[in-house]
Amino acid sequence: MKKSTFRSIGTFIVTTMVFALVTVAVTAQTRVAVLPFRNMDGAIKYNPWCIQLADSLTKELLAIDPAQKKFMIIPADSIEMAISELNLDPTNPQYESDVWKAVKSLHADRVIQGNFFMQHERVLLNAYIFDPETKMSDPTNQAKNMYKSPSAILEVIKPMARKLHPGLMQ
Repeated sequence: MKKSTFRSIGTFIVTTMVFALVTVAVTAQTRVAVLPFRNMDGAIKYNPWCIQLADSLTKELLAIDPAQKKFMIIPADSIEMAISELNLDPTNPQYESDVWKAVKSLHADRVIQGNFFMQHERVLLNAYIFDPETKMSDPTNQAKNMYKSPSAILEVIKPMARKLHPGLMQ
């Protein structure tokens, strides 16, 4: 074969590889970590809601994109393991800064953090999407000031997921 043929084949291979890499980079899924909700009330009796709300929100987000084509939810057991490896306690004031170490180990592109607070026999719920690099919340796609009675807190999950979902595909 001639040198020009080898050069043409080499150029073709390099061009194909670059195209493939660009395609993968453009279509890569956003990795999302849904952290346990924070009990801002402090009453221990509400602590089971922390995991229950996070799990319910995860299930609802997966129902929106069951094939996980646009974003991929990091499994809850991976999140729990990352948090427990660092011995993080959500009731400790340092949790807010230390949880980012766990998030870094998960290689998450987006983080959903939620919280709840009991106010006058109703529960105030909030959920935010954070960029782990900047630790800043998405100002547009938030679920803020959602009130429910304690017996109906899971009813807030569907509207919360609808508000957060668009921010997971950026």
